[in-house]
Amino acid sequence: MSEQSGGPASPDAAPSSNHGHQNRRDRRNRNNSWNNTNRITTFVGDPSIEFLKGYVYDVGPKSKDQFSTTTERIGQYIQGNGSFKKGGGDFINAFNPNDLRFEDIPDPTVPEDTKDIVKIEIWKLQQKEAHARRNDRQDVINAAYSIVRKQCSEALWNRVESHKRYAIVQANMDVIELLKLIRNALYTGATTRNSCVSTQDALIKLFTFKQSKPMQNADYLKKFKELTELVAFHGTIIGIEDARVNEILKTVANNTNMPTPEEIQLAKDKAQEQFFAILLIQQADKVRFRQLIADLENSFIMGEDCYPKTITKAYEILVNYKKFTPQAHDPNEHGVSYYTPTNAESTQHNTNSNDSNNNTRDNRTQSGRGNQGSGRGGPGSGRGGRGGARGAGRGRGNGGRGARNGETH
Repeated sequence: MSEQSGGPASPDAAPSSNHGHQNRRDRRNRNNSWNNTNRITTFVGDPSIEFLKGYVYDVGPKSKDQFSTTTERIGQYIQGNGSFKKGGGDFINAFNPNDLRFEDIPDPTVPEDTKDIVKIEIWKLQQKEAHARRNDRQDVINAAYSIVRKQCSEALWNRVESHKRYAIVQANMDVIELLKLIRNALYTGATTRNSCVSTQDALIKLFTFKQSKPMQNADYLKKFKELTELVAFHGTIIGIEDARVNEILKTVANNTNMPTPEEIQLAKDKAQEQFFAILLIQQADKVRFRQLIADLENSFIMGEDCYPKTITKAYEILVNYKKFTPQAHDPNEHGVSYYTPTNAESTQHNTNSNDSNNNTRDNRTQSGRGNQGSGRGGPGSGRGGRGGARGAGRGRGNGGRGARNGETH
């Protein structure tokens, strides 16, 4: 029967039972699409380098800690990458976050005897090798610059680009200076601040930084060096007071009245190194190293300067220092002696003690019996036993019995 005749509708025209489910699925799909569009994705760096995934430079609560781990990770990647085999070996050291720099590749020294053909040929080969090493390194530096850039989030990179030194760094493709700009942006939060404010902020961070209770010594040293590098980045030189430099010159200069520029610079470097070494000790965890700090102060008062001269030595002291723990008091110490009897003497002493105890018990028994006897004498003696000891009490009872026995007879 057709629809026009009012008969039942065909199956194709019947309403679908899945219509409600389809509407719910459509709503879920729309919601998921909105969530995916508005979800904040986590920055993970260059997706093409799996080894560096998650090792990034980004703004956030843990951004300062990320700098060290990310920088070291990039150095490991470059050194282990086969495509950087010729010039990548230097990067594991150059990307040390506590000492960002490349070792110089110097030219070989020209032989004194320029007529010695063999020495001249060796010198030419060495010069050619040095030149090739510098070129290989520069090629890897250019690639490393791009790698570091791709590990920076856009929020951080905006800070880096706004720094006044960025244009020079970009023009030279100087990856070490780029890392310093990144570190500065992470620690200061901005790169367009007044230079005096930035310098003061770096100094405040250094001098207020303390080792916390849970912080390991290695982490403490790493963070401390980062802060000293940050101070140096702003061109601030501390710890080279004239009095200390002049004192060190007495040990390094051949003529203290006319020291050479090299000797003066060496004295300044030593003075600053000792300044930071002592600061590392002073700002260590007071719970663990309070006694160490007091020992160093007391030694200096007594005329012995035990303060470390280098940061390396200061760190060794922190690692190897053994905290004094008072032991339980031993009465045999401090000159007090105690007599320890021999076995025979101990046996005799025990025998005498037993005899003494037996005599004491006998005396008590004798006394008690005496009171008992007094108790047997009559009721009066028994009453007198009330104020006495145990034996006297017994005497009272016996006296009472004795009195009753007398009445019976």
